[in-house]
Amino acid sequence: MLKNYIKTAWRNLWKGRVFNSMNIVGLAVAVASSTLLLLTVYFEFSYDKFHKNVDNIYQFYTTINHTGVPEKNTAMAVPFARAVKADYPGIKNITRVASGGALVTYGDKQISKGILFADADFFRIFTFPVVEGNAGALTNLNDVVITRSAAKSIFGDQPAVGKSITLKYGEKPQPFLVAGIIDDMPANSSFETDIFVRFENVQGYQENLKHWDNQNHRVYALLSDNANPQSLESSFSPFIHKYFADQLKDLIRDGAKPVFNNDRISLNLVPFKGSHLNTDVSGIQGSPINKTYVIALLVIAVFILLIACINFINLAVARSFIRAREVGVRKTLGAGKWQLLTQFWTETLMICIVAFAIGIALAAFILPGFNAAFRSHISLNMLLQPMQLLSIAGIFIFITAAAGFYPAMLMMRYKTTQVLKGSVNTQKPGQVRNILLVVQFSIATILTICTLITWQQISYLQQKPLGYSKTEVISIPIGQSINGTEAVERFRNQATGQAGIVAVSGGYLNFGRGNDGSANRSILGFNYKGHEIRTHEQGIEYDYVKTLGLKLVAGRDFSKDYPADSNSVVINEKMAAQIDGGKDVVGKYLPMHDDKKPQQVIGIVQDYNFESLHDDIAPMSMEMTRQYAMQYVFVRLKSNNLQNDFKRVKALWNTTFPNTEFNGSWLDENTQRQYKSEQRLSTIFISAAIIAIVISCIGLLAISIMVIVQRTKEIGIRKVLGSSVANIVMLISKEFVRLVLLAAIIAFPIAWFTMHKWLEGFAYRITIHWWIFALATVIALVIAMLTISYQAIRAALANPVRSLKNE
Repeated sequence: MLKNYIKTAWRNLWKGRVFNSMNIVGLAVAVASSTLLLLTVYFEFSYDKFHKNVDNIYQFYTTINHTGVPEKNTAMAVPFARAVKADYPGIKNITRVASGGALVTYGDKQISKGILFADADFFRIFTFPVVEGNAGALTNLNDVVITRSAAKSIFGDQPAVGKSITLKYGEKPQPFLVAGIIDDMPANSSFETDIFVRFENVQGYQENLKHWDNQNHRVYALLSDNANPQSLESSFSPFIHKYFADQLKDLIRDGAKPVFNNDRISLNLVPFKGSHLNTDVSGIQGSPINKTYVIALLVIAVFILLIACINFINLAVARSFIRAREVGVRKTLGAGKWQLLTQFWTETLMICIVAFAIGIALAAFILPGFNAAFRSHISLNMLLQPMQLLSIAGIFIFITAAAGFYPAMLMMRYKTTQVLKGSVNTQKPGQVRNILLVVQFSIATILTICTLITWQQISYLQQKPLGYSKTEVISIPIGQSINGTEAVERFRNQATGQAGIVAVSGGYLNFGRGNDGSANRSILGFNYKGHEIRTHEQGIEYDYVKTLGLKLVAGRDFSKDYPADSNSVVINEKMAAQIDGGKDVVGKYLPMHDDKKPQQVIGIVQDYNFESLHDDIAPMSMEMTRQYAMQYVFVRLKSNNLQNDFKRVKALWNTTFPNTEFNGSWLDENTQRQYKSEQRLSTIFISAAIIAIVISCIGLLAISIMVIVQRTKEIGIRKVLGSSVANIVMLISKEFVRLVLLAAIIAFPIAWFTMHKWLEGFAYRITIHWWIFALATVIALVIAMLTISYQAIRAALANPVRSLKNE
């Protein structure tokens, strides 16, 4: 019996091969696209799940309400970890974590590597596979644990455990002993480093052991199995009053609002398991991404599958009119409902199997390009996981059932006598078809509108003036092999008089995200005349204002003619507004550091966007203090050929520092990297919109062919009675045009609400204009008309005698 079903199904599929090919192509493209998108969603949600105790790992953060908007920050003071573990027995293990970079020396070899300062409990909390040695201890202060790839690059094929290496991450190199080797960290790990060093080796550790106001690292805890994180959070109030007493007084004095239990500071725990998708708390480990982007991927994958299913159903319903007589004859010959249902499901099943096979093969083919475009790390091996296999089976069953059940039930309800007479009622199937087409084009229009708005916003972010010169300035990371301040001075001396080079300066912090991946910031708080002032802090060298093209609105820049400038500060307008209401600020002294004399304000620069445009401009203070080692050299160019000058700057750097890699980049490249999530979302929307429109057009083309086939006799009669080609094309097209317009009207409020919410994440954003919706509608109409018109014109030009004869 099964063999007979398959043979009959094959004959029917071959007979309708044109429409079935359209179904297979549309469904295969949808399967390929959705497979890649769903694997990406799975990958993003899988971050850090490989740790054995991940359900009990939490990160500490504080919440403070300075200005009505709660600030959540993970930065902690050095004595915090030991104090909180001593006071709360529910904390089983605890570790402090700080990131950095170091120059590694072994014999004659020198290599720059990333380092992570951590306590001995780190490897008791986080479980990375051990390759060799005692990676779980970090018992001694001079122990280090390195990754497999770091061991390979430093020692080659030689044994690494027990060997001594030298790390230079401060002013002086220090010797360390390799205690163990762990496997390289997987792509879905929030931690990314080469070498683990005991936290006690952080610069200034002993000094900071006495200070609770210097918060510069993260703290993670492994809770006991019986510990309740919510109960633990609610019991932190006495701890806050014990160790944050001075800060609480300052917050109460400055009018900060309570955040919990009438306290101005609350200590909280955030689960490590979901931290990769947590952008609400500042300072989460790794590079967290907005959960909205991952959900957008999931929704788009569902949309694409839904459009393909709608195509399948519409084509099956349309073909049901042609196969009505076949069903009538089968019923007359004694076929039962379940036999007919099984026959049609067999055909659907065969189409789905072929489409899924082609779809998976297509996904494998485009996977490398997908990973590159979306900066993903997925592989088709992920499909072999039990959860993925169940998901694929569920999707397959759903599509087969959705695409096969309704058309089969529809044909089985036809009355045999009416079918054989050729009087099938097509009103209800036509209504269902129209509803499905409206859903299809609504989704396509929503994706088109979202694409246009994200493209507009990204263009706005890239083109908006930031208040400094970003197109003519090169940022060069100095690295650990040379002293930063000396490097700036040496390179300035070498560059003086070189054609095209206008100015050279240095800074502790970069702009945007440079080639070294750094995106650090430093925030300082101090008391001034009875209230707290908070400001971003930047250590700089001479000519910084000139090099960056900043505009002085009052006072002057730092100058070598004034020796006292080493204890002075240049601030921006936002910072000046906090000082005596912004009046006569130049010349005033600010007690910015407890261990230094008050610093004099010598200049005010116009506000500039030193952070991304997600955030408003914040207060900024620039100092010449030597407590900040210069990390970057900034070079400003002015010529007609910036690319050639970039090459000459690189050659000059390599001549001046032959042992230090040139890793420079333009500041506009750095600032654009801040919006990689938005660029990724834009790429996703563009790709999804194109795929959705293509699949919709495949369905629309097939439906228009079926409609024309069903109306062949009507078209022939109208031509005989004198209708023109234009009239017939308009007759066939107007119904579809109405459906596309209705779909656009439905899509407008959904797309507006979605993108309005997304734009709220930017301090600087575009206005959503009406013409975006009009343009999306025109695009949908043009594509629909191009799809339909060819078949409509072909039908209108056909010989009416042949059409009537065939009928």
